[in-house]
Amino acid sequence: MKKAVELVDEPETVIAIDRGERNLAVAVAISKNNPDKPLKGQFWRGEEIKRIRGLYSHIRRRLQEKNRIGKIKELRGREERKVTQQLHIIANEIIAYTKQFPKPVIVMENLNGIRNNFKNSKKINKRFHSLPFRRLQTIIECKALLEGIEVKYLTRKETENTSKKCPKCGLTYYRDLNAAINIAHALTRGMGWGSCSSEPPEPAYVAGTQRRKGRLNAGSSRL
Repeated sequence: MKKAVELVDEPETVIAIDRGERNLAVAVAISKNNPDKPLKGQFWRGEEIKRIRGLYSHIRRRLQEKNRIGKIKELRGREERKVTQQLHIIANEIIAYTKQFPKPVIVMENLNGIRNNFKNSKKINKRFHSLPFRRLQTIIECKALLEGIEVKYLTRKETENTSKKCPKCGLTYYRDLNAAINIAHALTRGMGWGSCSSEPPEPAYVAGTQRRKGRLNAGSSRL
């Protein structure tokens, strides 16, 4: 099934969405009117997905001990359906966040083939599977296009070292948020909007975390 949608010709807000070290997803907005000051950021920890993964991992170990292989395969499908449901919930919240800004465009890192980088690290590969950001990206893109919101992808080279501090002003934000801000700036630079923020954005915490107000301190690595 196909649906024709009309996309914004000249975006006024860039919404960067990135996977985090502590969070499943981080979003931040950059306005054309004031590109050097990121707007409020929002975090999704994916706690319910972690809980589902942990629960079914425990159940699988118990079933393996009893050699009930057929039951393990049956549970795998049930687990993935529950995870997918949570991804849709988070994607809906991300689209709602995006729609509060005028003429938005979403930008994310292209993660195609990223699993190849984790072949020698069982720990990282397990973490990437437990919080499936690539699948979340696909769902976000589908929902965004239905709302007439364009989604752009940057290459890994374009988003390299995005979690490091700004080379111009030396300001360091909370690592996950800083990465999202730099991904936004990687796009806005090409749009002629500017690139160096002077103040951290106002963060909002959702999806299983307590909502708090206030700015993040420079150099902070904790919520």
